[in-house]
Amino acid sequence: MKWSLQQLNKFINQDYSFDATFDFTEEIKNIDDILGISETKVHGKLDVLDLGKFRFELNIKCTLILEDARTLDPVDFLIDLDVVETYSVEDYGDDDAIIIETNTVDLRPVIWEHILLQKPIRFVKE
Repeated sequence: MKWSLQQLNKFINQDYSFDATFDFTEEIKNIDDILGISETKVHGKLDVLDLGKFRFELNIKCTLILEDARTLDPVDFLIDLDVVETYSVEDYGDDDAIIIETNTVDLRPVIWEHILLQKPIRFVKE
């Protein structure tokens, strides 16, 4: 999901929802403890807070295939995560907004980062 700032600013005072599917199989190639990943489904809502300031409310769903820490068997690890991210062209200093350094907002790296943050260090099936 990539938008230009001009596209995003058009949604000021409007509701905008979107659905997307991501394939992160390339990203897991160099990560030894992730054996596989399903297609990642993202449902999102955009709020334009001000010209150049945007809030994305995202629901991220996917399944990681991890190794059981004891048996090394493949185990499904479900991720269903709600995330709110704010992007801004200016640094206001008082919020945790991601500064937009180019003319576009790309959600893919942020979605991947949140998936990785949910991955347990060690996973044991029940």
